[in-house]
Amino acid sequence: MNRIILIAAVALLANGCSTLGQLAWQAMDQAGRYSTKRIAVDEIQVPDGHQAVRIVNGLNFPSSFTWDAAGNLYILESHTVPAPMLKPKIVRVRTNGAIDRVRLEGPHAPNGDTAIGITFHDGWLYFSHEMKDGTFAIQRVRPEGGNVETIVGGMPVQADHDVNQLFFDRDGTLYFGVGSGTNSGVVASEDPVNQKWLAKFPDARDIACRDIRLTGVTFDDPKGKTGAYQALGRGDARELRGEAMCTSAIYRLRPGTTTPELVAWGFRNPVALARGTDGALLVGHQGADVRSTRPIASDVDSVLRVRDGAWYGWPDYGSNLAAYPNPPLFELAGSNLTAPDRADVVAVTEPHAAISGMAIAPDGAILIAEMGDFKPLTAPDKTRAGYQVERIDPRSGTIAPLLRNRGSGDAAPASTLDLRNGFERPVDVRIGPDGLIYVLDFGAFVTSGGEPKAFPKTGKLFRVERK
Repeated sequence: MNRIILIAAVALLANGCSTLGQLAWQAMDQAGRYSTKRIAVDEIQVPDGHQAVRIVNGLNFPSSFTWDAAGNLYILESHTVPAPMLKPKIVRVRTNGAIDRVRLEGPHAPNGDTAIGITFHDGWLYFSHEMKDGTFAIQRVRPEGGNVETIVGGMPVQADHDVNQLFFDRDGTLYFGVGSGTNSGVVASEDPVNQKWLAKFPDARDIACRDIRLTGVTFDDPKGKTGAYQALGRGDARELRGEAMCTSAIYRLRPGTTTPELVAWGFRNPVALARGTDGALLVGHQGADVRSTRPIASDVDSVLRVRDGAWYGWPDYGSNLAAYPNPPLFELAGSNLTAPDRADVVAVTEPHAAISGMAIAPDGAILIAEMGDFKPLTAPDKTRAGYQVERIDPRSGTIAPLLRNRGSGDAAPASTLDLRNGFERPVDVRIGPDGLIYVLDFGAFVTSGGEPKAFPKTGKLFRVERK
């Protein structure tokens, strides 16, 4: 998801003939444009007896949010758009409504363009972000700001996906997901998402978590035949060794330790994590796109139960844990693997809904924020998916829209419905200290017309209140 945003931003900056493309980037990062004016919103459909309220406006490409013990709110501005004067920031909204920023200082301060997850734990703000060498780190800083400390660094995430949302269990264990390097296991020189990072990291690839044996399938590419889990133009390997830090995996960091421990692997993009009321670790998982030399059609997004040590099938099984129709890349027997258990599927969404955030409601329901499809970048058809918050009954797996823009038909972004304060792309959902639902909206991101555009100062934070 995030590398697609990066490409879209480049298109925006190059689009000089567009009025929106001529926005003065240097002026977009003025904190004075933030607003905490409370505005009741009737454009968003909510459960009976409730109303949506916009509580923060004017955010730049936000990706996640959290609260400290005193009730102050922190919003991570991801700045996946590499524009002048824009770098990852933590915006603080104090309990009195005042807005400022958390100072990120010291030799380990973030120096890349992308940041994804933020959470508060035991007096610290923890956040995941990119460094200028393309690797990812998880760091922490005190809420009052100051020197940044590295918790886990040098994670080899230089390709399609990133280190995603962060989750602390009640015992203080930190969980995080690491996305895949590619769309479906193979680097492709003509894949527009791969092209962005190949220029800087030509040897980037997917990294196995355990020793695996490949089937030997290769794919024709202008840069040479390329095999699974190998760099562009390389396809001779049949046996691959697992590495301590791999892609397509979920890790945990136990209290007092410094080395992440592999929990499970075989996920394309394990974005959001939570602990269900039954004690199961849950992951919100993004399926594959119809792109690259191994395109995957109609792959859904899903919420899965995570079992220690399990392999969840990617790159040969989809987000619903069913086998892809494409020829397999892994030899199961030779890799000491078995097909994933479909009983671990809690619920699935429409293809390309783009699960980006997840929370457990007070009644035990699973809430998922769906950022919305990135068609035609991810699939050729024009059917909409996502752009809403859905509710999942964890017992039955029933999934249904909970919060979405008003209107008939599929949910759609506010900018296409001429709504001033509706959802554009819900990117995170949380239950606040007050027990209410909060939804963070990334802002306007248009992919139609072949020229994707992302617009700053359009991010918002909503709260669902009782009337």
